[in-house]
Amino acid sequence: MERYVEIIFKNRKKLLILLALINITALIGLFQIRLNVDLKTFLPADSEYLDSYSIIEKKYDLSDQLIVMLETENNPLEDLELYRKLWSLQRDLESIEGINFISSLYPQSFPGYNIKNPEDINENFLNKISQISLFKDKFFKEKDGKYYSLLTIPLKSEDFKVVDQIEEKLMAVTHYSGGTLFFTKKLFDYLLSIVIFLPPFAFLTMLIIFSLQLGSKKLALFSVIPAGLGALWTLGLMGWSGRELSIASVLVPIFTIIMGSADGMHFLTHYIEYIEKGLDRKKAVVETLKSTGIAMIMTTITTIIGFISMIFINSNMMREMGIWTSFGIGFAGIATLYVLPVIIAGNVKLERKRAHMFDASFVKSLWNKKGVFTYIIIILIFALLIPSITIKFDQISMFKNYTKVRKDYEKLTTIFDFNIPIMVDFQTIKDPLDKVYLEEMKKLEKELNVSMFNYPQLFLEIMGKEFFNFKAYPNSIQVLIIKNAIKNNPSVPLFDLVKGKSFLGIITTNSQNTLEEVQKKVDNLKNTGLFTDIKVSGMPYVFNEMNTTVLNSQLKSIIISLILVFISIFIMIRNIKISFYGILPLFGALIVEFGAMTLFKIPLNIQSALMANITIGVGVDYAIHMIGTYKYYKTRSENPIEETFNVVQKPILANAIGLALGLSVLNFSPFTFHTNLSIIMWVGMISASMFTLILLPNFLKNEK
Repeated sequence: MERYVEIIFKNRKKLLILLALINITALIGLFQIRLNVDLKTFLPADSEYLDSYSIIEKKYDLSDQLIVMLETENNPLEDLELYRKLWSLQRDLESIEGINFISSLYPQSFPGYNIKNPEDINENFLNKISQISLFKDKFFKEKDGKYYSLLTIPLKSEDFKVVDQIEEKLMAVTHYSGGTLFFTKKLFDYLLSIVIFLPPFAFLTMLIIFSLQLGSKKLALFSVIPAGLGALWTLGLMGWSGRELSIASVLVPIFTIIMGSADGMHFLTHYIEYIEKGLDRKKAVVETLKSTGIAMIMTTITTIIGFISMIFINSNMMREMGIWTSFGIGFAGIATLYVLPVIIAGNVKLERKRAHMFDASFVKSLWNKKGVFTYIIIILIFALLIPSITIKFDQISMFKNYTKVRKDYEKLTTIFDFNIPIMVDFQTIKDPLDKVYLEEMKKLEKELNVSMFNYPQLFLEIMGKEFFNFKAYPNSIQVLIIKNAIKNNPSVPLFDLVKGKSFLGIITTNSQNTLEEVQKKVDNLKNTGLFTDIKVSGMPYVFNEMNTTVLNSQLKSIIISLILVFISIFIMIRNIKISFYGILPLFGALIVEFGAMTLFKIPLNIQSALMANITIGVGVDYAIHMIGTYKYYKTRSENPIEETFNVVQKPILANAIGLALGLSVLNFSPFTFHTNLSIIMWVGMISASMFTLILLPNFLKNEK
């Protein structure tokens, strides 16, 4: 340690120049980062449903489907001027590049009417529209004295400009929007605000907490600076390597600042202790590194283990977040051992101006069997709650109730029983428009009892009867007549749903339908001998698949993390029994966290599962600092347990509260899982720190 400190003090100016160059390089990389809001990267990498969904999208040229619901005070089917206005609005929307077609109550025209402009629409036209079930039943509702028209808009482009242009044209009309691209665009806006505002807010929060702990604003600032640099270096590396910030990895700088600042706070806490004992700056740094240096390195390693173990979670996005947060924590640890000694080597005077605020001396009364009994009772109570945890994740539940995404979705659901659609690709033996498939689809629709089921044979039957007055289902010649009549009318998606010897069915389920039920009843059609294959897919299936796999992958990640953490502690102290003692507080904190999820009605999913990895990586740090400090004082103090406790209890408690408060900035995020993570980390960090301060002194005092 002496040699390392000597090198720092002798080469301070050179090290400062190197630091400046590193920071400039990182800043350049920072401005090259882009945001990636593709929710598919959140999903299982080996998803069968995701693969089939991609095939269906490509096959039918459907990038996504937007839903727009228009709200009016008057009935457009009875108000000619209002109908003309909305008809013209749809024509404006159809002019947007990237829109495939629009199905709604406002078709461009249909057989028997030559509609070229709004003035061509008359009362007779409205009466005809009112009588056609293809339009009125599917695209029109009345509720609570207001009238709602639905526009379904399949897209051929996933460019956010499409959403912006649609929103711009709809500004004068009360409307509600839904669909994956709409959600994704809002996701982009929300992520941008998180990147800009939350990391600085997290930095400020840690600064305030550490100022209370260290008794000095200057000390607090210097303790957080290494973590801030770690976040900057990580983002810079991401930029230079062409990586993107996703809904998960946007948390990387926040996690780095909040968790990476622990080492800086521990370093300066010990440093000030030695300065107050009369040591000079250089000697104080040497003794600080001797007493806590190994512990700092080990806590950095164990925190990295907690995050790097996320590679075992079945989600590319979560793996990326785990890897890049590991870089951030590692950089913060390096910055602490590099930057703080360089600062101290200068003429910077660091001193405490007031006493520590945090004190956990009350736990000394539990350094006995009573403390162990209390620990066992607490984890047993919370363990009994764990089986009641729900497993859920979907596109909507991730948004908070006040967001436009959630509000619009709730309104759409209330009026049209809206849901994210399911796609079914029926590959046929006969011509897809053969009447036999109409009969099979009607049987299926009756069995499913879904909110909406669109398929080309239905459109063909309705058009034949209501547009052309055909007595029966159109034959091949009549199909050609219909095809020719609507070739310039994109409002009727009849032939867009047919590709070769296959057709697409679009199912919108209601609250009574289960995905398993739909899958089973659709699969039963394979036994009819009319289909070569049937593929069911859609985002509801993809998210459901992820929910069913998250538990297994999370359990694997936790077990591997605990094993690696145990090995890390053993390498540091070479004692199996004390290594076991070291993970007991962590084990208890995990049990309490999962039990608390039931109490707070927080679902377990690919995002909330993250809290276990954080708890493992950070929660064990308290035990490592206590064990490492105990090793230092064991041969230097008459009462090493008391000395160890006095040195570590305040920074441990400050770090736990600081981390929990730091993550509380996530409450300002529009995403529910960020708030859930904040709540759970309060539970996890406080329980991990208190279990450490209660159990370890009790166990260590009985060890020779």
